[in-house]
Amino acid sequence: MATTVFLSPAKLAPQGRRLAGAKTPGRVRIPPARAQPQEQQVKEAEAADVPPPAQGVEEPEKARKGDAQSLPRQPLAESKNMSREYGGQWLSSATRHVRIYAAYIDPETNAFDQTQMDKLTLMLDPQDEFAWTDEACQMVFNEFQDLVDHYEGAELSEYTLRLIGSDLEHFIRKMLYDGVLKYNMRSRVLNFSMGKPRVKFNSSQIPEAK
Repeated sequence: MATTVFLSPAKLAPQGRRLAGAKTPGRVRIPPARAQPQEQQVKEAEAADVPPPAQGVEEPEKARKGDAQSLPRQPLAESKNMSREYGGQWLSSATRHVRIYAAYIDPETNAFDQTQMDKLTLMLDPQDEFAWTDEACQMVFNEFQDLVDHYEGAELSEYTLRLIGSDLEHFIRKMLYDGVLKYNMRSRVLNFSMGKPRVKFNSSQIPEAK
C-alpha cells in the first residue's frame, strides 16, 4: 500500500505573531504574468523597453527541483502534551480525505508529539476511500508542500490549516475527475463522496445485439 503520511516543516508563525511581509491567508492569488491580459503585458514591456512575448507563446514555468520529500522519521518519538491542560494548543484541520496536524505523528507507532509544532503532519485518506498509488500520493504531497510554501510566514492557526486542507480536497477531486485517482471498491463504506463513478465507453465496441 502507498505511504499516506507526509511530514513537512510548518514555515508558519506561532499564534499571535506574524513575520514581516508574510502572505495573508486567502484563496486570492496573484496570477502569473503569462495569465495577464495581452494589452497589459505590452504596456509593461514598453515601459521596461523590452519586447513583449509573442502571442500564443508562453514563458517556461520555473521547473520543480524535485518531488517533495517528507521529513525523516523519529523512531524514539513519544506522545507528549496530550493531556487536557494542553488541549487548547492543539491545532489541526480534519476533512473527509485530508487531516493536517501541527505536530509530529509517527507514521508507524502513531506517537503524537504535540511539542513539535514546527512540523505539519498530513494524513491522507484515513478511511481508504480511494485506491492510492505511490505516484498519486506524491502528487498530493507535492501540492501540499507548495501550499505550505505559499502560506510561509502566515499565522499558524486552524484557519490557515483549513485553507490548506480545503485546497487539497479540491486537488484530490480534480485528480479523480482526470482519471488519475480511482475509488477503492474494497473500501469499508462505498458512498462515493466526490460523485458517482463515471464510465467511458465507445459505442462502436459494443457487439450488435442479435
